[in-house]
Amino acid sequence: MNARPGYYSIIQFCPDLSRLEAANVGVILFCPESSFLEARVSPDNSRIQKFFGKQSFDWTRVNSYKAAVQERLEREGAEFRKPEDLEAFARRHGNAIQITAPRPVTVGDPARDLDQLFEEVVGVRKRPNSAGGFRRQLARKLGQAQLGRKLRRDIELEVPGLQKRIEVPFGYKNGRFNLIQPVSFRSDDPAQVVRTASVHAVEGIALYREPDPRLGDLQLVVVGNFASSRRDTRDRVGRILHQGAVQLYASSEVDDLIADIQAHGKELDDELEMAPR
Repeated sequence: MNARPGYYSIIQFCPDLSRLEAANVGVILFCPESSFLEARVSPDNSRIQKFFGKQSFDWTRVNSYKAAVQERLEREGAEFRKPEDLEAFARRHGNAIQITAPRPVTVGDPARDLDQLFEEVVGVRKRPNSAGGFRRQLARKLGQAQLGRKLRRDIELEVPGLQKRIEVPFGYKNGRFNLIQPVSFRSDDPAQVVRTASVHAVEGIALYREPDPRLGDLQLVVVGNFASSRRDTRDRVGRILHQGAVQLYASSEVDDLIADIQAHGKELDDELEMAPR
């Protein structure tokens, strides 16, 4: 295969921008002549744990940030024609995930070269059933449902009383504004599953009790990714989330969520439909 010029950017986790300490968590490869553009992120957070030690991070949030890079690239990447487009994309990205300026690289087989770059800069192999993969599957299913202006993407807002800002990939309005958050509950550790559910229950009740000045009354909707053999886990998580006024759909129940949006979702005006920058 002929070698062609390409460009890659490293995706980094940088929790404190003032200290400029970062752990590599992914890579983007762009080859304009091959019309190839893809981001790959680590399926777990072992690299972050190795770099920063046993610090306490919100791993659900970190996974959400990583998946958001891939989703944004899928939406915006169709317009990329030159390395400056990738550079502009990197500059627009905020929060604890940073993207380096593009660096030149020779590309032969883009998919294979991306695998090699990923192993070199991140040091872990791709693993199936990652949180990012689940989130992208949900995005594809909602996209295929052609919900149009009933569905809003990329919502950022403050959680009242918790002094934290969250990013939610999807939302719709059916009286309250529903914030759709995909969450993995596939851990083999029951205590970890309970902790993850509890975090979202606390966020859910805070969001439910205090209207947002722009979106109005809120409700958190969790789409949970469960191991298929663990029905008891789904029930336990459902009980915890219910205490936080959070609605739960398992990944196998996404069609029910889509049906609710189709039947009861309101058309969003331009101001609500646009994601904040």
